[in-house]
Amino acid sequence: MIGITIVLGLLLQAAPPARPSTVSGQIQTRDGFPAVAVRVSAIPAPPATTRAADGQNYWVTPPPASTAITNNEGRYRLTNVPPGRYYIVAGMLGRATYYPAATEVENAMVVTIGADTAETVNVKLALAHGGRLSGRVTPAGDGPMERAVLSGLKLEELLEMPLNADGTFTFGHVPTGAYLLSLFPTPPGTGSLAFEVGEADVNVEIKRQALRTVTGRISVERGPLPRTMLAFATLQSHVSGTINPDGTFTARLHAGQHEVDMTNMPVGYAVASVRTGNGNAGRGVVVGTADVSNVVITLSAPRALPAIKGRITGISGDRLSSATVELTGPIVGGLQARVGADGSFQFDAVTPGRYRLRVPQLPEVAPVDTTASASEREVSVTLGVR
Repeated sequence: MIGITIVLGLLLQAAPPARPSTVSGQIQTRDGFPAVAVRVSAIPAPPATTRAADGQNYWVTPPPASTAITNNEGRYRLTNVPPGRYYIVAGMLGRATYYPAATEVENAMVVTIGADTAETVNVKLALAHGGRLSGRVTPAGDGPMERAVLSGLKLEELLEMPLNADGTFTFGHVPTGAYLLSLFPTPPGTGSLAFEVGEADVNVEIKRQALRTVTGRISVERGPLPRTMLAFATLQSHVSGTINPDGTFTARLHAGQHEVDMTNMPVGYAVASVRTGNGNAGRGVVVGTADVSNVVITLSAPRALPAIKGRITGISGDRLSSATVELTGPIVGGLQARVGADGSFQFDAVTPGRYRLRVPQLPEVAPVDTTASASEREVSVTLGVR
């Protein structure tokens, strides 16, 4: 008891978690004017015994602990900064200014942040910044996690900004140069936008493609439908479809010629044909200005598929008459087989792989795992009372 009391006393005396701090200040241009709409970040610095110049084997630039954009007076405020050593960086890595006015991280001054403090750090830009970059995605999306992603030849990082409810976004002032703007998650058919930023402000627009609903089913020449991944591909996009347990599918696609791409299928399976509701057959689906339904994707299967046969023992015949054996495994959904009066059951053809057999109507019958190999014509199993 004494030992437990001592431990509890030490736990009660333990210091509470360190409270985060704030860092604020003003960013000025090289000419001493307020730097408006400039990104400011607090980036964790390496330990005192390590230099950034030592290379990635010793220190890799981590993501910022806090980021803000300067206001019309060039002022910023970083919140929720945990205690530690930081670089205060104005601009974007690759074309940034490190506190107090360095262009290289080796010449930057580390700022040590304590717990529950308010630090003031002013930075004067060592490099001229370009125009202010902003934009809009039309129509606006309905996903709260959608982001605009900016990359550039002179940048050492990918910059992400969340989209506002109206589809607008802003990155503030960015260095002059060539950029690529993308959306994440990537909307179907919407590619990246290439553009350049000079001294003037730049406003860009990304237009989403109108999407149509494509529905249908997947059939197999022999046996059940194996687990697979369905996608529709064009030169600009690769859009996944949802396969339901009954083999039907749905996808949201933009206008264009979409090739059916089915992956992760077992050896011996392949897409044999794609037929749409209007009777057209080929390797893909043409999407126009309306939804597309009744698409049938047919898969070819190995000529010889293994069968699973078995028997239930220890159960009276009258209870067997209403029972079914359920088979689940490397197939979409599951298979069911009626049980004969003698307890026998049979699945004529299954995809090679490992399966579980159970009898839902007879909980006292223990489930059984079995493997059906492509080299076997028939697998025999026995299900009995637990």
